[in-house]
Amino acid sequence: MAEIVFTYSKCVDLVYHVLAYMQVCNASNLYSEKYICEFEKYRRTSEFSFDLRRTMAKIQQYYNHNFERLGIVNFLPLAQPDESFEELKKRLLNYSGFTREDKDFFVEPFVTALEKESLLYFPYWESEYRNTHDRRKKCEARLESLLKSCDCVFSHYQKNRAVAFLSFSITCNGRGSYVQDGFFAAVPLPQNEREVEQTFFQLFHEYTHQFTDILLNRSIRMDDGTHDLSENLVILTDYFIIKKISEEMAKKYLSWISAINGASGTFFDEAAFLNLFHIPPDLKEMMLKEIKDIFSDEI
Repeated sequence: MAEIVFTYSKCVDLVYHVLAYMQVCNASNLYSEKYICEFEKYRRTSEFSFDLRRTMAKIQQYYNHNFERLGIVNFLPLAQPDESFEELKKRLLNYSGFTREDKDFFVEPFVTALEKESLLYFPYWESEYRNTHDRRKKCEARLESLLKSCDCVFSHYQKNRAVAFLSFSITCNGRGSYVQDGFFAAVPLPQNEREVEQTFFQLFHEYTHQFTDILLNRSIRMDDGTHDLSENLVILTDYFIIKKISEEMAKKYLSWISAINGASGTFFDEAAFLNLFHIPPDLKEMMLKEIKDIFSDEI
């Protein structure tokens, strides 16, 4: 049985908080007008007047034009989620994949924004962490139960841990990170117990990327269609795995997929779902074999 671990970090959340203020022209977008409006109410109660929205608007064009190099800022903080703020800044500033122009026009202004915003955000995060204690523990208990129902997946891939980074600042999408002996993903902290199943689906989605992306056997980019293909593969794989574990949970999964694809209130049946998400026949064959192997371990 894999160990289920829940983790939190104000430093990592600061990065996602700042990214929530920047509009990105692809599916990795974390921009949230609702989140910004809520946080700006808090900002107005403080003595800090840093204009984060304006700062991020100045650097978002360079980020979008050079996303394939700069998108790594979404994942570098997850490599060492327990590191200090100073260590995190060094990790961002010294990453070897950035060009000199990247550092001048995005990375250094981005780190400066982190420094300035931390003065306001860190006290806010610490207060939120204290005030959400009871809700977090209830959500963690339910998430642990749901993740344990998928232990056949963890066992098949010899993962000893399933780590869930629950974020106060991510409000859409999620982030996964490769860990040798476990699965690791960052997802929004559920706002209530009703959202726990949605968070579970999002966690499982990020975990699944770790083994389905290998099936693609190619670099995954936003600009050539490979990211869309990888997403379709994960969505289908998760459905068939969840369906084998629980038919009832599979129905809830279809409802969740329907909602995040803009069809809220319209239930996807299996036929409509499979008609919407396509992968090539050879890839589908590999996917079905992978799923069969996962469950054959239980026999």
